[in-house]
Amino acid sequence: QYSGQYGRAVLLSDIVNVRVGEPDKRSMTTGMHIVQDIYCMRCNKYVGWTYVRAFEPEQKFKEGKFILERELIYDISRECIRDSSDWIE
Repeated sequence: QYSGQYGRAVLLSDIVNVRVGEPDKRSMTTGMHIVQDIYCMRCNKYVGWTYVRAFEPEQKFKEGKFILERELIYDISRECIRDSSDWIE
């Protein structure tokens, strides 16, 4: 079970259709991490982050993985569909 800033989140090993922001050192509930925010490639809205580096040994498994905030994915998907008629094929 993972949590983001907006509620429940999922940890994924791979993801598509996102762009990454600049690395940022953040203190999180599981310790200090270097992360990069990730944004929808279509509408450029924030959807979560990727772990670049975990400083705590027991958190190293997160490096290179992605957190997607479930609430934001739903909201952004609806907005992308509404804003672009060619989003759904």
